[in-house]
Amino acid sequence: MDLAQQIQQLYSQFGNINGITVELHKDLIAIAVKNNKAKATVFLQGAQVAQYQRHNLPATLWLSDECTYREGQSLRGGVPICWPWFGELSKNNELISAQLTSSSKTEVPTHGFVREQPWHLKSIENIDEETTLLQLQLTLAANDSHPWPFDCQLTASIIIGEQLTINVEVVNTDSKAFCYSSALHSYFTIGSISNITINGLEGGTYTDCLDEWQTKTQEDSICFNEEVDRIYQGPCDSITINDKGLNRQVNINSQGSNSCVVWNPWREKSKRLSCFNDKSYKKMVCIETANAHHDFITLQPQQRHNLQVVID
Repeated sequence: MDLAQQIQQLYSQFGNINGITVELHKDLIAIAVKNNKAKATVFLQGAQVAQYQRHNLPATLWLSDECTYREGQSLRGGVPICWPWFGELSKNNELISAQLTSSSKTEVPTHGFVREQPWHLKSIENIDEETTLLQLQLTLAANDSHPWPFDCQLTASIIIGEQLTINVEVVNTDSKAFCYSSALHSYFTIGSISNITINGLEGGTYTDCLDEWQTKTQEDSICFNEEVDRIYQGPCDSITINDKGLNRQVNINSQGSNSCVVWNPWREKSKRLSCFNDKSYKKMVCIETANAHHDFITLQPQQRHNLQVVID
């Protein structure tokens, strides 16, 4: 089915729902949502929320102006879904990489592959005039053309309203158990990286990915004056971005997670990133609800796990 046919089919299914528009961004189809509280854009590729903004307020999520909107290339920004590993496969627990064959480990994408897959838009519902629910689904079979050797199903439930809620449920439909790591790789818009603090992780431990993966302790609020790439382990269920530049707080509440990632590439790495302007690091920060590093998930057959973030 070509893009025109897909758009026509989506309009026949969902075009009569108030506040819903089907959009084409070069190669990628997106669903634009607008209700009485907020607007958002959700791409079918990767079930990726690219935009979320409450009316009369600055955008909550950051999306790069350098995005190419090409099939098979994830968008830089919004909330990509990282699965079934986080970061480089080799940096994940060996139980995860041991599940893959040697041939499937070659040139596997960073952050897994589901953010580059087309998801099926299962349903859209206006719960009320202020709240819209989208559900997207990805069914994976072990013999499909991807590196994951298990049958499973992922469902992304996205609620757009006074808050943005993203819940990703993973169900093991295989006859064998499997392990995975994952993250909701949230990019947040900020006034200036030098003028924010992050609270909620004080006293916790983290793995410093820029210092030989050493374990360190977070003594105070997180401030930024250099590149930061950290995996925090332990309770990370309530985090706040205090943004003096935009005169606001962003609250990030998580469930099903015992880790989170804090990332900003700073000056030098910004020059090496794809779809990223050299100065974009000043206007974004990533606080990622995760099951990462020591916090990975094991699912027995027919078991399920939910990873959820609520942003307000």
